[in-house]
Amino acid sequence: MTTPIAPPLVATGEYPVATGKALGKKGIGWAMFEWARNPYYNLIVIYVFAAYFAKYVVEDPVRGQALTGRVIFTAGIIMVPLAPVLGSIIDKAGRKKPFLAFVLAVMGLCCACLWFVAPGESYSIALGMALLITGYCCYTISELLHNSMLAGAGEPKSIPMISGLGLALGNAAGLLLLVVIFFLIQSGAFGLDEPTISRLTGPVTAIWLGVFVLFFFWLMPDVYRAGHTWGGALKGIATLNADEKRLSAGFWPVGFFMIKPFRSIIQKFREYPNVMKYLMARMIWSDALGAIFAMGAVYVSGFLGWSGAELTLYGILASIFAVSGGFVGGFLDQRLGPKLSLTVELIAIILIFILQLSITQESILYGLIPVGEPLHSGALFNSLADVTYMGLTMLAAVMIVACISSSRYMLVHIAPPENIGEFFGFYAMVGSVTLWLGPGLVDIVTTQTQSQRLGIASIGILFLIGLGLLQLVKAGKEPAYVAKSKTLAPD
Repeated sequence: MTTPIAPPLVATGEYPVATGKALGKKGIGWAMFEWARNPYYNLIVIYVFAAYFAKYVVEDPVRGQALTGRVIFTAGIIMVPLAPVLGSIIDKAGRKKPFLAFVLAVMGLCCACLWFVAPGESYSIALGMALLITGYCCYTISELLHNSMLAGAGEPKSIPMISGLGLALGNAAGLLLLVVIFFLIQSGAFGLDEPTISRLTGPVTAIWLGVFVLFFFWLMPDVYRAGHTWGGALKGIATLNADEKRLSAGFWPVGFFMIKPFRSIIQKFREYPNVMKYLMARMIWSDALGAIFAMGAVYVSGFLGWSGAELTLYGILASIFAVSGGFVGGFLDQRLGPKLSLTVELIAIILIFILQLSITQESILYGLIPVGEPLHSGALFNSLADVTYMGLTMLAAVMIVACISSSRYMLVHIAPPENIGEFFGFYAMVGSVTLWLGPGLVDIVTTQTQSQRLGIASIGILFLIGLGLLQLVKAGKEPAYVAKSKTLAPD
């Protein structure tokens, strides 16, 4: 008999590891979380709402790109001290699902309220920025909680495919909603204009999240260690030692949110240098990926002059190929191992990025090939520049999603399982750095040069640095959670 909520997976030993295949109940349940939540990133952050905010609310593509970077910068500043502390708490806490439900509820409320960010209203810029900052923070926290449950979603050898399945489903959900929005814009359904339909992405995302996340809570067990509670975890983490009190001058918030995370990072570098080197490498290349995600639609909207319909179709085509990226990442991880997979994926992304930067409305390959006459009489993607950029975007979508999947599995592969929540806290922290360092750099360069192209180009060096640092990381053939885990009773 099926229970309404999946029973918890509790370990009496060091860390719970489940049975089950990638398409088993738990694997599908874990992946369904991304089907429910990831459309927020596709619709709100990347393709539709961010471009709408810059074009119709800010009404200046250059300033809109700068403000979008500033929003994400602010969210990252908030999460940098919070994520490692929260990750440490999660390792010592009890059930994760109640807290996760609360975080998702706040995120859904922020999405619904984006409807009120309307053009021409004096409060819209401030309201939009506040809602996006809060939503980004909730997205990051929910990712931390969700990732910390990955090892409980199936047997060890199935974890790479479960990770890839989640990303594939997340992009498929975003694709489905983008298709709906595209046809609404093209048909002018219900008499709604493009800005109004773009505003609707907020409430639609909130409803989608609320409905489909129920499958995660139904199918995926909670994952925690026996005897651990949130109260005990909070009590233990909230206590400052003598050095932390001295360094913070007795001011508890400074000690808790600044001194303690910093000392924890230093300690982890001493205890687990290989894992921390990986997190540094991932931080750098994620800075670049985060900027591309956050600024991509804003960039092509202003620099290449794409319309709302073209932006939506851009998101649709990218999402179609991104769905396969999750499976590509899982396949490469199983065949090559996560480190070599990441190396291949990052090199491919760098080459594609260089080619994309070569494209303007007048030429491609840095002026070597003129765009010439329109390729067809239609309104969408009618120039050689548009078609070339879109083709490169589809290839980039595959490799970027594969890279995200491999990045997540790489941490599960090399990190000690008894501290997996804390390390995913650091993982989320450097993901939060991704939310502000790359976009912050774009903000500065765009503002100083008044050039969208130079602003985006400034992040290219981050890919190269991240790839170089990755080569210093060691990754054995056997995952750490296999070596240390203890078998649980059958489900």
